[in-house]
Amino acid sequence: MKTFLPALLLASLAATAAPAAAPGDAPPKLVSRTGGGGGGWADLAELEAAAAKGTPRALADLGEVLVRGDAVPKDEARGLALLERAARAGHGGAAFRLAMLLSQGEGGAAKDPARALAYFKAAAAGGEAEACFNLGAAHANGAGTRRNYAEALAWLITARERGVHADAETRLRERLQAQPRWIETGERRAREINAELKERALTDFLPPPAPLDRVFEPLRPPAAKAP
Repeated sequence: MKTFLPALLLASLAATAAPAAAPGDAPPKLVSRTGGGGGGWADLAELEAAAAKGTPRALADLGEVLVRGDAVPKDEARGLALLERAARAGHGGAAFRLAMLLSQGEGGAAKDPARALAYFKAAAAGGEAEACFNLGAAHANGAGTRRNYAEALAWLITARERGVHADAETRLRERLQAQPRWIETGERRAREINAELKERALTDFLPPPAPLDRVFEPLRPPAAKAP
């Protein structure tokens, strides 16, 4: 059964309050949509049987069915648990799906954008190009982390190199023309990111196991210091 992942809508690139403010106002929103893997199950019984054997794709597909309640009673707790098992077995689509749910606080998952970043990075290591884009969007908007335009550019470069959303990189470069050092840092970080994603496994980037229906406190970004 094919799964469909919802769009990740992040706030538009906002001007930073730092002394070297990001140039420009009212930039376009960054939007990402992707479809999961899946497909090929004759019926729910076959999918359940494959999941019972620990097949990562079956775990991911059954988890998605249960989270969405597609032709079966919705069971978000079990669905999340199956997606987590699939991700820890190395399934990039499951890691991406968990990141989406955590970023939006849907499907029984807590709204935990900081933990979502870890799952997006794992998904990127697992070959999910949209995860690179979403990491760029998150760093540009300060979603789950402090805003960092150089890091955002690095991930958008990585996304473009994987064939998705080249226009987002172009727009951010245009907005950073007055900050050449940020662009230089982003380009260097893109090379580092590519090397890291090649050298390490998906599971190396996953956060420690913890209940998905509660915010994982150790990953909360530090509070901004008072001026």
